Amino acid sequence: MSKKEKEPGLPPLGPKYTWTGWANQQSYVAGFFILCGGILTITFYTKLPNNPTALVAGILQMFFGALIMAIEYPFPGIHKLGVAYTNYYPRIGIYTLALAPALLQCPGQTGALCLMCAIATYLRAAVAGESAPVPRPKKGGKR
Repeated sequence: MSKKEKEPGLPPLGPKYTWTGWANQQSYVAGFFILCGGILTITFYTKLPNNPTALVAGILQMFFGALIMAIEYPFPGIHKLGVAYTNYYPRIGIYTLALAPALLQCPGQTGALCLMCAIATYLRAAVAGESAPVPRPKKGGKR
């Protein structure tokens, strides 16, 4: 078989791998960890002596954890955000901002490490040209 001919049944460069599913799951779990870290930071704020950033970091962790979970959970109507939803670069920016308060307190650091992996995976997906799928209305439902 010559180099120009390809084997029957195989695509020329192998199957296309999508990174979006992995990034979605990593981000959702990281958001949950960051949310729980914020709750723990707020709960034990009184037991953290001489730590004025604990309360602010806990509130920010709870906010960003809930925001990340809201972005990643496929609830109806989120696709109306348009390019901000389908393009992964805005998500990468938001998630990078969420790293700062999560790294300040120990309860949120596990979530921050998971979020770093999710950012790297979303960056890989964005460079490969992937975008978030827009949900289509179901046939026979409300229009």
